[in-house]
Amino acid sequence: MRINSDELLSDLVADTRQMIKTTERDFGTLSEEDLLMKPSPDKWSIAECLEHLNLFADYYHPAITKAMEQAGPGRTSDEFKTGMVGNFFAKSMLPKKRGMKLGSPGDKNPAKTGLPENVLKRFLNHQKEMLTILGKARKHDLNKIKVALSVSTLIKFKLGDVLRIVIYHNQRHVLQAVRVLDTLNSED
Repeated sequence: MRINSDELLSDLVADTRQMIKTTERDFGTLSEEDLLMKPSPDKWSIAECLEHLNLFADYYHPAITKAMEQAGPGRTSDEFKTGMVGNFFAKSMLPKKRGMKLGSPGDKNPAKTGLPENVLKRFLNHQKEMLTILGKARKHDLNKIKVALSVSTLIKFKLGDVLRIVIYHNQRHVLQAVRVLDTLNSED
């Protein structure tokens, strides 16, 4: 897939802003107790969905920032061409009605790592930080900069693919959290 880099970044900014809006609107007035309620014992709560994303942001935001800083500003192309594997991986993260269930690495599974305080606030701060990262990415070549995946630092994808992976993954789990809320509301 080929896309104008600025167009891709604008789409990702819009997606991130929409997630902030959805999170504030749907979860902002919920109590801590509501955020921790599970629709069933084997399903994640809203807080767990968001903390899962916080754990990934704790890795990816510094990794992306460091990769851009090390590369320095400069673009050799205004077009982003996805990598074959990077594109597949990004598309697998997209939210789907009955999407493929993917397992979570243990260190990114909030059911195993526990939940800190202020999960919602941390999530919103991470999304605002992502908007800053996307702004800085406009000065960089999305094809040339490589970022290691959290699951294996030996596997590196193009910056453009990693940004898509992170944001699509965020969308997937924000939608999951919305479904949790819908389920809990329907049980009332």
